Amino acid sequence: QGWLGTPFGAPMATAPAMADELCAEHRHGDKAPQPMPGQEVASPPLFSLTKLLREVRPAEALPRVRVVDVGAMMLSEAEHIWTPLVRQDLCASVVGFEPCAAECERLNTSTAGASGSTGVGDGEPTGTIAPEYRWLPWAIGDGSVGEFRLCSAPMTSSMLEPNVQLLERFMQLKEVTSVVQRSEMQTRRLDDISADLPGAAAEYLKLDVQGFELAVLRGATDALKKVLVIHTEVEFAEMYVGQPLFAEVDQFLRSQGFVFHRFASIHGRPMKPIHLLQNPLQPISQQLWADAVYIRDLWELKDHSREELLKTAFILHEIYHSYDIVHHVLQKADIAIAKKYLDTVLGAG
Repeated sequence: QGWLGTPFGAPMATAPAMADELCAEHRHGDKAPQPMPGQEVASPPLFSLTKLLREVRPAEALPRVRVVDVGAMMLSEAEHIWTPLVRQDLCASVVGFEPCAAECERLNTSTAGASGSTGVGDGEPTGTIAPEYRWLPWAIGDGSVGEFRLCSAPMTSSMLEPNVQLLERFMQLKEVTSVVQRSEMQTRRLDDISADLPGAAAEYLKLDVQGFELAVLRGATDALKKVLVIHTEVEFAEMYVGQPLFAEVDQFLRSQGFVFHRFASIHGRPMKPIHLLQNPLQPISQQLWADAVYIRDLWELKDHSREELLKTAFILHEIYHSYDIVHHVLQKADIAIAKKYLDTVLGAG
């Protein structure tokens, strides 16, 4: 592969030139509602869970998941993490919050006229009903007033100050986190607005708020009681000044009855001056951030309704391909469906 060393602090590419490279990792899955040209599409699971359920319970209507996306910026490299649910007609609504006003407007433009419409593929109706979309230019947090930092690469913008002293140690991180504009912003608690959400619930909660995740969660202790699965960015190093790290986010979520399931992705950067010649952003050893997945009461699932169990199974099957955990969830919901699922997984393997 080849190695290349550069003096510590030597100038690298400009921020605009590397913004797209950082986008590909730093907001995993945080993209447009429908695939765009050149956009990476998530790989499908081994088989269709919706088809299986229709075979076992043909008279039963399939429940649809309500998504809340905090930090919903639209990028071009890959689709939103929840888009597989949309493709399977398993998504009832998406409410997204994006404090970068220009990016929020892009989201609204991207879904204009889509809510509740019948999907069209190759000019023919697909039969899929589009979710209800709402995009709001709000910062979600603990209800406090703070300073929103718009950064040179918008996806790194945060309610917290970038930790320049740390970021400049790594390849091409300081350059994309330079603050270009500061504005006072009132954060809003999910608990204060959850009654106005479609269905008054966030069942699949996705967070990508650059170190501000714990503030969002602390402002959502009531809303979390209806959340089934959480997909949240976490950090292992203080990339933003004073931010809580993975251990603190994990401890809080466990105190709220959630169980850590897996890392959906994990990312780092080479520490200067050593990096790979062919790919200067490829981590060598240091991991810095990840996307962590949590499931409410995974081991017992004792307070879940049948509908909530099925929604949990849909999320884990379509997005994460967590076949063993899906079987565990389905056993709590419907023995016949669980048996068919197990036979199908073993046959597909």
